[in-house]
Amino acid sequence: MMLNIKHKIAIVTPYGAEPRLENYAEFLLAQGLLKRDYEVKFFTYKISNNPHYQNSRQFYQGVEVCRCRQYLGFSPGLCYEIWRWRPYILVAFHPRNFLGFCTALMAKIIRAKYIYEIVGILHDPFIASDGNHPIDTVMYQSVLLKNFTLFFKSLFKSGSLKEKWLNFIFHAPPAWADKLVAISADEQKYINHFYNKDSVLIPWSLPKDAMKTKERPINFPINFDNYLFFIGQIKKRKGWDTVLDSLSILKHEFGIIKNLVFTAPLINVDEAKEYARQLKIEDQIFFLTNVSNAEKNWLYCHSVGVLVPSRYEGFGLPVLEAFLADKPLLATDIPVFLEFLTHKKNALISKVGDAKSLAKNIIELENDPELARELVSAGRVTASRYTDDIMIEKFIKLFDDLLSEKLA
Repeated sequence: MMLNIKHKIAIVTPYGAEPRLENYAEFLLAQGLLKRDYEVKFFTYKISNNPHYQNSRQFYQGVEVCRCRQYLGFSPGLCYEIWRWRPYILVAFHPRNFLGFCTALMAKIIRAKYIYEIVGILHDPFIASDGNHPIDTVMYQSVLLKNFTLFFKSLFKSGSLKEKWLNFIFHAPPAWADKLVAISADEQKYINHFYNKDSVLIPWSLPKDAMKTKERPINFPINFDNYLFFIGQIKKRKGWDTVLDSLSILKHEFGIIKNLVFTAPLINVDEAKEYARQLKIEDQIFFLTNVSNAEKNWLYCHSVGVLVPSRYEGFGLPVLEAFLADKPLLATDIPVFLEFLTHKKNALISKVGDAKSLAKNIIELENDPELARELVSAGRVTASRYTDDIMIEKFIKLFDDLLSEKLA
């Protein structure tokens, strides 16, 4: 039951108030709460050399955004803004959020309820030793400095003071939260283990019209059709090397030439370009960097299939983006994907790092148009279970439960 007060919600995150990140869960939550007559303020980084992160205060897509400077977890501006505004609930996002420490302290000072959503827990180097292969390198006995006592005891042991401080400011805030939120059942397993407390499962989601087909952007430099699409960072955990290896196998073992649009958020993709050159497939690949949302949507909607060969994901938004763009999905058998993907039902699944398996799935997709149509139809049904409205209502229930405890 909704409480008879107008909620004031502070959302604190490193990301999400810029064009490229409009579909991040925290920003969708902020917009959805505003539409439901909540008072919302969005707090994120202020970064002098990033044009999207310079203004201290602005409205972005209807959301009031306060940008705060920080240094190793200290942000006087954030503390002042929270003290002045006095929200009922503070919600922090992401495991390595430098604003999280001050958020947690201010929640205690103003006696607000405090929620922490952990996104991609295995991105944390204190938990997984290899960021490119995190699932295989989880350190289950890792010591996380989750309170002041553990931090002060660590000072008498060997090791870098900066590393100990980062361990503390990244892990104490989630440990102090009134409730932790996981975005997948696989993530929830790790969160419950490392923080020794139960978490709430609220999967990431997208608006139903997030991938609405756009007109071709002016001067868009794609010069071939019938292409596969990959979008991701130049990090091995995203599986970009598996994509290129599969194109090489198709060309050199099966005599099949497949075009690929390879999109990355970074300007420098030289590593991927050089690997494509070594494989002798560079003429099949069009590299694009830092594309706009309109360009990204157009690329999805005009591809013949979307490749998501990840070695690890906290959730994996490209999966939902492919479904909403009505495109066949080719993904891997990582645990989070297997929570909602089934081979030959709503996706074609290959083994992690298995380029030959991916190549064979690409061939099967091309040779079986009926299978492609079935994948698209089932993908649309899957996406309907992961809408922003569903996600927001789950957060609202969590807010109401916590505030009911506070008023009891």
